[in-house]
Amino acid sequence: MTTASSKPESFDLDDFVASAMAEYDTAPKAAPKKAKTPKKEEVVAVEPPKPIELKDGESLFSTLFGSVPKNMTDFAVRKFTDVPSNFTHLVPKMDTKYVVQTEEAARLVAAIMDGDKVLLSGPTGSGKSSLVKYACAVVAAPFLRINMSADAESSVLFGQLVARDGSTVWQDGPITEAVRYGGVVLIDEWELMPPEISMGLQNLLEDDGYLFLKEMPGDAVDKTIIPHKNFRIVCAGNTVGQGDDTGGFSGTMVQNSATLDRFTTTIRLDYLSPEHEVAIMTGKTGIADGTARDMVRVAGLVRNAYNQRSVNLTMSPRTLINWASKTVKYGDVTFAFRVAFFDKLRDSDKKAVSELFSKVTGLSL
Repeated sequence: MTTASSKPESFDLDDFVASAMAEYDTAPKAAPKKAKTPKKEEVVAVEPPKPIELKDGESLFSTLFGSVPKNMTDFAVRKFTDVPSNFTHLVPKMDTKYVVQTEEAARLVAAIMDGDKVLLSGPTGSGKSSLVKYACAVVAAPFLRINMSADAESSVLFGQLVARDGSTVWQDGPITEAVRYGGVVLIDEWELMPPEISMGLQNLLEDDGYLFLKEMPGDAVDKTIIPHKNFRIVCAGNTVGQGDDTGGFSGTMVQNSATLDRFTTTIRLDYLSPEHEVAIMTGKTGIADGTARDMVRVAGLVRNAYNQRSVNLTMSPRTLINWASKTVKYGDVTFAFRVAFFDKLRDSDKKAVSELFSKVTGLSL
């Protein structure tokens, strides 16, 4: 069982608050590098990129997402077609207020286009599931989200025999349905997955893989399901499946290295920039811009304290939005902070967080 880390015996609150404020407010700046004038023989002519030829039904990523990724060239995106009528209701609606993290979205959409198996990791509330859902809305893909747990049973996910109309029939689970009909399956909190389920996915994660339903009646041909051309799988979690060394994610398991080796695209999703978080809060809750900026600054300080193991709980974007919503509702930023976050803290953490809150807002808890 994972145990929470304890503070050093010599913990000094005043020193901690001062160092936390200094670290958050003072961004280190690298010394400017002196430009090097290339020698004549070092100049190499670079051919301009060839224009992308779009096929029917394709659009550029930059057209759909509003910008070109910095670390990738623009690329063609094809919307899903031939979605069966029983799966069309699973295509998400567009969230017009969603703030896109362009670089991560580009890697995810490229992986979906290429049929890659995706491993998506990031801290609590960093927007892992919402990114996958938004990408599915853009490409018109059915979206199935499965929340994993340590006591999950393979029969619930892959299928089982059930009684119906006086007889016993096979009923597909959500993963099997997606394999048959096509769609993006998001297995959330995947590192909680029991080993027997992980091993059940092994064949499916292979190139040209398939799903074998060993519990399903019939012969080997009946039990073997070849994935639909639009089937995709994304596993998301707080870790990368190799355990948790922060003490913050109890219950996470070390996954089989053979499973990890089968993921062909890996994406790390961190918290949004302060400007993006402010935009989300004002857009979703209507809170004043200045108040939102103070809230984001408090969250940044708490996150730094959490990363230093000085407090035991961090502030996610989800918590920020909740705090903003309650501030608008109650008209009191201090009371809303208590309700949304502060009263979750251990007594040993409250004094430090209270000091950080007061330094930013000038208010007392």
